[in-house]
Amino acid sequence: MLQKDIKKIASVVLTAAMMVTSCPVCSLTAQAEGGQNGEKKADESLSATDMGVDRLSTNYSTVSKTYTAERYRGEDIVFLMEDSIADEDKAYLTEDTYEYGNQAAAVTVGDEIKVTIQVPETACYTLGFDYLSYDSSILPVEIGMKVDGEYPFYETRSLAFETTWVSEAVDVDRYGNEIVSLPSKDIRWEHKDLMDASYRYSDALLLELEAGSHELDLAIQEGTVLLGNITLSGSKEIPAYTSSEIASGNALITIEAENFYERNDSSIHAIGEYDAAISPLSAKQTVLNIVDEDSFNEAGQTVSYRFTVDNAGYYYIGMNYRQSEKNGFPVFADFKIDGEIPNTAFRSYQVEASTEFSTATLQDENGKNLSVYLEQGEHILSVTISIDNLRYALEAVDRIMSGISDLSLEVTKVAGTNKDKYRDLKITRYIPDVQTRLTSWVSELYSLAEEACVYVDAESPEDVAAFSYLLIAADQLATLAEEPNELVYRVDELSTSVNSINTQIANFVDLINDNDLAIDRIYIYQEDAKLPKGLNFIKSLGMSVTRFFHSFFGQSYSASNTDESHVQVWVNRPRTYVEIMQKMIDEEFTPETGIEVDLSIMTDANKLILSNASGDTPDIATGINYSIPFDLAIRGALVDLTQFDNYREVFGRYNDGLLVPSVVGDGLYSLPETMNFYVLFYRSDILGKLGLEVPDTMEELIAMLPDLQMRGLNVYYPTAPMLVMRNYHGTTPLIYQNGGSLYGDTALDINIDSEETVEGFTQLTELFTLYNLPVDVPNFYQHFRNGDLPIGIADFNSYNLILNAAPEIANSWSIAPVPGILDEETGEVKRYMSGGAESTIMFASTKERENQAWSFMEWWSRAEVQAEFGQRLQILYGDEYIWPTANLDAFEMLPYPTSDKAIIVEQAQYILESPRLLGGYMMEREVSNAYNDVVVNGETVRSRIDEVAKTVERETERKLEEFGYIDRDGNVLMEYQVPSVEKVREILKSK
Repeated sequence: MLQKDIKKIASVVLTAAMMVTSCPVCSLTAQAEGGQNGEKKADESLSATDMGVDRLSTNYSTVSKTYTAERYRGEDIVFLMEDSIADEDKAYLTEDTYEYGNQAAAVTVGDEIKVTIQVPETACYTLGFDYLSYDSSILPVEIGMKVDGEYPFYETRSLAFETTWVSEAVDVDRYGNEIVSLPSKDIRWEHKDLMDASYRYSDALLLELEAGSHELDLAIQEGTVLLGNITLSGSKEIPAYTSSEIASGNALITIEAENFYERNDSSIHAIGEYDAAISPLSAKQTVLNIVDEDSFNEAGQTVSYRFTVDNAGYYYIGMNYRQSEKNGFPVFADFKIDGEIPNTAFRSYQVEASTEFSTATLQDENGKNLSVYLEQGEHILSVTISIDNLRYALEAVDRIMSGISDLSLEVTKVAGTNKDKYRDLKITRYIPDVQTRLTSWVSELYSLAEEACVYVDAESPEDVAAFSYLLIAADQLATLAEEPNELVYRVDELSTSVNSINTQIANFVDLINDNDLAIDRIYIYQEDAKLPKGLNFIKSLGMSVTRFFHSFFGQSYSASNTDESHVQVWVNRPRTYVEIMQKMIDEEFTPETGIEVDLSIMTDANKLILSNASGDTPDIATGINYSIPFDLAIRGALVDLTQFDNYREVFGRYNDGLLVPSVVGDGLYSLPETMNFYVLFYRSDILGKLGLEVPDTMEELIAMLPDLQMRGLNVYYPTAPMLVMRNYHGTTPLIYQNGGSLYGDTALDINIDSEETVEGFTQLTELFTLYNLPVDVPNFYQHFRNGDLPIGIADFNSYNLILNAAPEIANSWSIAPVPGILDEETGEVKRYMSGGAESTIMFASTKERENQAWSFMEWWSRAEVQAEFGQRLQILYGDEYIWPTANLDAFEMLPYPTSDKAIIVEQAQYILESPRLLGGYMMEREVSNAYNDVVVNGETVRSRIDEVAKTVERETERKLEEFGYIDRDGNVLMEYQVPSVEKVREILKSK
């Protein structure tokens, strides 16, 4: 999923909570575990062990207010790792330290070391770490830190240590277009002070330490790293801005912003746009010319540029930029020269909104250009996105949202979930201060908007568009405050409905955290220099005409612009994916095999059916839905891949259950490309407070329901988002877990009415009819963040969203294998789930062409190739671009969080897809209809299943007759064997 899509979805789904404590059942004391003698392991995930920790009462803003000591003013105190590490952890010390000069501790995920520091005086210190990340992972190193056995504040539960990324020359594709080049990790020693991982604070977080000895527990949560010396220092004070000198002279240094010197996030990249106001520009080819605003948008992200000054003196700094995603509200940025902010005017500088590219010089509040003195020689300019100025608003809405969620559950506790309008219940008798709470929140939300008026020169809060969500929430609260007893019937308006008050506030938080900043050029210049302008009208018109005519010819990655002698591959994915694939093919596959391959973007997989009818098909299509190959294969359009000599080795790269839809007759007609894995998601903070264990079986899951439902909470099941058609992904897991099946050995052996299948279907429907799970939930992600569905079985898309678009619950959730059905005979918990996603197919052609196409399919399915593609995708475009490869060997090499990866791979062993066969669409449809009739309309399972069996049998007979398997009288001419795991294994052995 695209990074921009993630952000848009996060906004569209109207997030309902922005705090770990958004549900008031969250407040447990943190605990930790340890080991011994260099073998100590950190907790698999902090969220699993530190359940229920209240972020509001333990975060840095709250804790630092209790500090009484003065800030440390002395010299830096350096603690050598070799001298400070505990004796039992000295086994971690290594001599191979990349020319560090001192010994360092080589640690990786799961390791935990203790370090002792001697503090000379009671004071507030800045704590800094030397570190070197030397593995290939793109994920930042994450470390949890305790001081004397306790987390000093919430933020130390997960500290991020980024690495520096550098790029070489710009890459050019085969069409002459510039494409994003793959950056490389700069393996070097770095230093970072204690910082908030969300970067709400631009400055280092201070630790109040008493004089004497203190023990630091460092638990590695992600990454492989060398930890060097630890430093205690005083906080660095930025010089106050007093005035700005005139930058006399005519020097002009132009920096093309797309040419990074370095950045602290690999996904920050350049893109090419056509705009007369930017440079460079081409009417024929794509040129990378701006920093992509969708990649440079998060607090803490930094881009750096190297430039040379010929003559020492004062210089101004200007930018040609666009900042248009915050409803007219500014973005804030820190500007550093050679690693230091020159003075306070360059700290959290207000970058004004601009819907078009425009050039502006950094100025003070009086409109005077800011200047900085630069010596002759090389310098580095860094731009870091900051939200420090808006921390006051973010922390305030955290508290408000937590309070609203508290009130929501208090009302539910008093009134229950029955909203009978004839029930006479005055909520003010049970919650006397309810009206006071509501009105105080109204006042506070308006005050937050008033404080922001200064940033947009507004006279009233209504004029601050970026804060409009808060005003909407305030108005909703005001209407509730007028009639507080109506809360019994309107409680969903507080935090759980899609248009709830907390949803509006969460939309505000999403907007404020979205700091898109596109930069074209940066100017380091003096008073008499003339800054470049965009193209004039005549030149712009000429280029536009040229570009218009060129658009009719030679479009890249189009089926109309290919070489027929090359293998033709249609890819049902966005251009960003195709560019990486083509680059890998040209650099690796073609040199290895001598086979040329042309990729074409396929915007609609249905085009394959039309192309097949017209005889204009590619050699290969990839990225298509896993259910499509059957319809093409049964009509003779696809190649049976078992005809190739090494097919066993290639298909052996995948789980047998994932190959079931590939089977037609005795052949295999598609290769899985990606999987849509399912896992159990749970809010560890909420379960921890309730004293509930993570369920391992469906029986245990059901046993949790009374404790959850009495508090207005519930469980999510995969059928819930399927609002019209409940497909096999939702309806079959419990059938298979109970040992049931949809068919017997042949197509006419309809098995939907067997004892095991009926038992599984009954268990499925009883989840909703008997145990009251929510039937329709459009978006689990929203409710999981909110906390009203603190546990549920969901898929890869939910995982990607929760992982990358819910930072506020980062340490408060985890995943586990799907609860299943215990097999009493074997003791195994059967956790079968669907997992099909996209596949790759080959169309029939000449023997030579098919052999070439198979060479590509074999190469593309290799573990190392799939892993490289996934790594490139994530390095270039960010954590949101997770590649869910179906090759499990490759999956284990991808940059997923380590603890999650192990669980996903374990659950993937239980992927079991339903067969695709003639008339099979009717089975899927009728099972869905039966589910709806039982759950929604109250029909009985047995009678409805009998109807399903009859309907499916009639349709199957019709399709079998159409394809010549039976005659008009129903006589069997050829048995149609039903695909199954056993059939897959038979095919892989028999040929």
